[in-house]
Amino acid sequence: MTTAVRLASIVGGSVMSIRPLFAAMAACLVSSPGSAQDGAEEAFRLGVVEVIGVAPVQPAPGTERVDAEAIERHDRRNVAEALDLLPGVTLQNVGQRRERMVWIRGFNSRQIPIYIDGVPVYVPYDGNIDLARFGVDTLSEILVTKGLTSVLYGPNALGGSVNLVSRRPTRPFEASATAGFDLDRSGDLAGYRADARVATRQENGYAQVTASYADNDFFRLPSGFRPTTAENGGRRENSADRDRLVTAKFAYTPNATDEYSISYHRQDGEKQDPPYSGRANVTPRYWRWPDWDKESLYLISRTELGGDTDLRLRAYYDSFYNQLDSWDDATYSTQTRPYAFTSIYDDFTTGASSELEQRWSERQVTRLALHFKRDVHREVSAIGAPQQHFIDKTWSAGVEHVWRPDDRWTITPGAAYSRLEGVQADNLVSGMLEPFAVETDGAYNLQVAIGYALDEDTRFFGGISRKTRFPTLKDRYSYRMGSALPNPDLEAERSTNLEVGYEGALGAFRYRAALFHSRLQDAIESVSLDPSACTSPPCSQLRNIGEQRNQGVELSAEVDLGERLRLAGSYTFLDRDNRSQPQIRPLDTPREKLFASLDYALTERWSALVGATSESRRYSSTDGRRIAPGFTIYDARLRWQAADHLAVAFGLHNIGDRHYVYEEGYPEPGRTYAFSFDYRY
Repeated sequence: MTTAVRLASIVGGSVMSIRPLFAAMAACLVSSPGSAQDGAEEAFRLGVVEVIGVAPVQPAPGTERVDAEAIERHDRRNVAEALDLLPGVTLQNVGQRRERMVWIRGFNSRQIPIYIDGVPVYVPYDGNIDLARFGVDTLSEILVTKGLTSVLYGPNALGGSVNLVSRRPTRPFEASATAGFDLDRSGDLAGYRADARVATRQENGYAQVTASYADNDFFRLPSGFRPTTAENGGRRENSADRDRLVTAKFAYTPNATDEYSISYHRQDGEKQDPPYSGRANVTPRYWRWPDWDKESLYLISRTELGGDTDLRLRAYYDSFYNQLDSWDDATYSTQTRPYAFTSIYDDFTTGASSELEQRWSERQVTRLALHFKRDVHREVSAIGAPQQHFIDKTWSAGVEHVWRPDDRWTITPGAAYSRLEGVQADNLVSGMLEPFAVETDGAYNLQVAIGYALDEDTRFFGGISRKTRFPTLKDRYSYRMGSALPNPDLEAERSTNLEVGYEGALGAFRYRAALFHSRLQDAIESVSLDPSACTSPPCSQLRNIGEQRNQGVELSAEVDLGERLRLAGSYTFLDRDNRSQPQIRPLDTPREKLFASLDYALTERWSALVGATSESRRYSSTDGRRIAPGFTIYDARLRWQAADHLAVAFGLHNIGDRHYVYEEGYPEPGRTYAFSFDYRY
């Protein structure tokens, strides 16, 4: 049976199971996240990994987009919440670390690199990044690729990519400011936030500076929460967080084609970690991060080398510093027990990439890309312990050719080779540093993407890719607090991705459908060992033994009913199967997700949006004992354009005060009232 037929049969077999979801959504269906234009806040085009030159040559199909207007309209505060607007994307709450991440078609955040303007951004040690710490105030759009990700992105794009594209001024003077606050269901002030932006665009360049501040003292649990030993209800224990961000971008544009920019980002944060409050046999952790800091410097340029050749360069320095304090108990005052510690990460990455584009004609374009990264992780795992050093170097070279044999067909083959070189890894043994064995690994990435346009608005797309991901430093060298043995010999994971889709429009009705199938080989999985091999049993080790399959369907549609009303919705069905160890449950992804809303312009100055998200249950432990139940939550927002430059908004999140979780034992906020004031000049 072919993959497409097999997927179609799966979707057909699930119709009965999704009827309750559609019934729950019938009252409110949304505007497509990427349907609106950026308007005056143009995207920073140097930050987009796409064909630079001839407009008729389109990038590989499959890229989806969430723009700044949609993010603001749905009142999404951070990158994780913004990504949740898209089909195929589901939120993950890593409860024991209070980290917001996403899954895309069954691939986790370590298998989906995050970029800012095409620059890779993640913690060098474990490959993760807490997307809740990334605000959306500086963004023009978020671009997401899934199975068919251009090989020009560089290494480790096993299951897709997420590129955060910053804003770029378009007028001689621009200014904006936003302020807001949240009240819990009892009317108590839970948190507040503010941001400001000043920018200018001149004949030979532009500049902009942004600053933001967010301070959340707590969030209140839903009224349906039942108290546990570690959580008595009401205000969530240990749930405060604070973030301060400053960014600056300066650019020189000597002519219509060339651009040279420098960007600086500085973020200082701190967060608390609510303890486990479920009823499974999970020991609560009493953790706090007094420091979660990030600093970055990016140099990005584009130079036209003659009329048919462009060169784009990126160079970057990205640092990450955090301190984790583990305390004895809920008083957060002493560190005397064996599980209490202070851990400090002091990491940085330096790197560079180049992209050369040659336009042979209006129908043929070739692009070459080179990437280099040097990741450094420095860790102090206990007070008085020596600092450990871990260093990796990663190289990648890729080529992609876009060929349009006629006005309907677009064929894009690509190939890349990546190489991981372990340079240094310190092993802490009885208070002394000893070297781990370091290894070198190489991997090939191949892809062919095809698009066929029936007309200007309608096309088929599809393709096949073979992608890889190198194991992180943590995968290879971590003892996981005495419960695991390192494995420096881990090799790259490999996936084969297939996708076919169709998108188009019939007047005011726009739609998109995609079938996908991914087979993951040499997947990194945990293998149980004799308990005596570790200091804190049970004992395990990561090995390349896994074989997994992810497949499913994504459907989305929107329709404008007159000039005032827009309805839309999206549905995702995901079937994950661990072929090598069928008894292991797939974690953190619901089988079904439905997102919908209604957007209505009440008058010229008043507008309202009602939205809903419904997800089926998901597993929070591989043995299936911890389950996060399915849920449906509703949100609403009323916006008043009080003056030409001033807007006021009132929102309700989790209107029904529903008790729901993304991970069992870590409840989400109850009903919240959100107020905001937005000034733009």
